Amino acid sequence: MNVGILTYHWEDNYGATLQAYATYKAVASLGHNPVFIDLRLPYSPGLIGRIVFGLKHKRFDDFRKRFFRHLTPVTYRDVDSLRRNPPALDVYLTGSDQTWNPLIAKDLLPAFFLTFGDTDVRRVTYATSIGLNEWSGSPAISDDEIRTALDSFSHINLREDSAIEICRARFGHEARQVVDPVLLFSDYPELVPDRAESGEVVVYKLIDDSEFYRLALATAHHIGAPIRSIGSVRRPKGFRAGYPERVEKWVERIATARLVLTDSFHGTVFSLLYHRPFVVYVGDPARVTRIRSLLEQLGLTDRILSHHSSVADMKRLAMTPIDWDHVDSTLASLRKDSFDSLSRSLTP
Repeated sequence: MNVGILTYHWEDNYGATLQAYATYKAVASLGHNPVFIDLRLPYSPGLIGRIVFGLKHKRFDDFRKRFFRHLTPVTYRDVDSLRRNPPALDVYLTGSDQTWNPLIAKDLLPAFFLTFGDTDVRRVTYATSIGLNEWSGSPAISDDEIRTALDSFSHINLREDSAIEICRARFGHEARQVVDPVLLFSDYPELVPDRAESGEVVVYKLIDDSEFYRLALATAHHIGAPIRSIGSVRRPKGFRAGYPERVEKWVERIATARLVLTDSFHGTVFSLLYHRPFVVYVGDPARVTRIRSLLEQLGLTDRILSHHSSVADMKRLAMTPIDWDHVDSTLASLRKDSFDSLSRSLTP
């Protein structure tokens, strides 16, 4: 089966790129032919943006050239172009990542509900996320139009429990919960061949927060470890930094860290895969739904700190061990169920 994957595959974002790669890898492992439907979010940086982020863009392009082997011959820029000239494939798969988040997809949201192409093309989701506690609506597509679009889906597999509830309550469709595609594999030796521990406290922070940096630096001093910021152009005082990391190096930094401090879903995911002690520091309570949903499944919600937490709270969690045997056994079960769901979704 030729499976068209519609996700944020062309974003210079570590989590987005790695979930796209994992989805592609998972579809291929099931014996199908994965193809990225080459729809790209609008991106038009000014001169300063090209200077600041030019090297980062090149490093992401290097990763895509190495691992994203098949894309549609047409690059799409809007929904209308997809509808006029839809890719000729057997399956359209939307997800994973926050492809149903109206604040991210914006005018392209109808595309991610697969409102294009012939009616005989199989339509499915895998680990699609909304990323919000509540559905805010979209000017690009009405709730009624979403309900109609979902009528044509043969399988709806979503990532977090809040998305499943929104799908049921707002759109009238039941969905199945599956894990993020990155979790479909226990490790990534092709990305991290050497796993010697670095001894560093590694920080991956999406939302800028001076109080977080203060707590993180105090925690690193407490355990006697150097501290490094990754994946961000910000260079907090007292932190090592090597921005912009190659995608593989970003994974390696987390996989070999002594401790990971993050507000990122995929920062948390790779900490879990590589048995790295971690603390999730909530930057925006409205954006923690995906992390909380995953950690609830693993019995690890106590690893989440709010922005009201103290240095003592972070130090305590940093020194609290994690039962990795329980994590691994739970993930193995979730992984099997999710692979089974993906396989059924792609099979007529």
